[in-house]
Amino acid sequence: DWITLNLYNVLEAFRLFLLVEILIPFRNFLVGLPWVVPLLLVMWLGFELKGLRLAVPVGLLVMFIAISGFWPQAMVTVYMTLTAVIIATAIGIPTGIWASKNSRVAAFVLGICDLLQTFPSFVYLIPVIMLFKIGDVAAIFAVVVYAWVPAARYTIFGIRKVPPEIIEAAIISGCTRRQMLRKVQLPVALPEIMLGVNQTIMFSLVMVAIAAFIGTRDLGNEVLKSVGWAEPGRGLVAGLCIAS
Repeated sequence: DWITLNLYNVLEAFRLFLLVEILIPFRNFLVGLPWVVPLLLVMWLGFELKGLRLAVPVGLLVMFIAISGFWPQAMVTVYMTLTAVIIATAIGIPTGIWASKNSRVAAFVLGICDLLQTFPSFVYLIPVIMLFKIGDVAAIFAVVVYAWVPAARYTIFGIRKVPPEIIEAAIISGCTRRQMLRKVQLPVALPEIMLGVNQTIMFSLVMVAIAAFIGTRDLGNEVLKSVGWAEPGRGLVAGLCIAS
């Protein structure tokens, strides 16, 4: 009641700003892209990472989405997932860096992470609907609350895993605390941090599918509709598109 009476105007203005100025233009841009552009982009990225061994499979997966008839819904899923991942990592990685510097803060942050991971996924939809109504903003914030946890957890683990001798060598070399973080700890912890980002993407995909319950128009909504309409084939194809 207090939130409704005192924060409604602020939250509504914030929601409308995100929708009109950021989310809708970004969604329209992705939906309007010809499928060839994402295809070439992911194949190029795959080739740069592991050559044709990765470029060909990811290209085939994108082509599967294109020929399935769910391309617009897939781009909405990409838009929601990408937006949520950017926000979640922007919250999780700095939180993990901050927590790694202090044992008490780390214990508190990890406790929050453990608490959030005990809730069933659909529980996250309740507070965001209360704050932002039904729609993309509520869905994205539900995804963020669910998905920032691995980014924070793996960042804490990675920075704390840096060998003491490397830290000692940096101190002897005259590194300041900022230089220590930027030139020593973060580069050494990068594999663990990127693993956290990978898990954040996975968490986001899972939660985006669940967020279909609050009115999104992505692949998760297609899965939900297929259940209601008793069309298992349609739901299976939509689910495979999410996995792709």
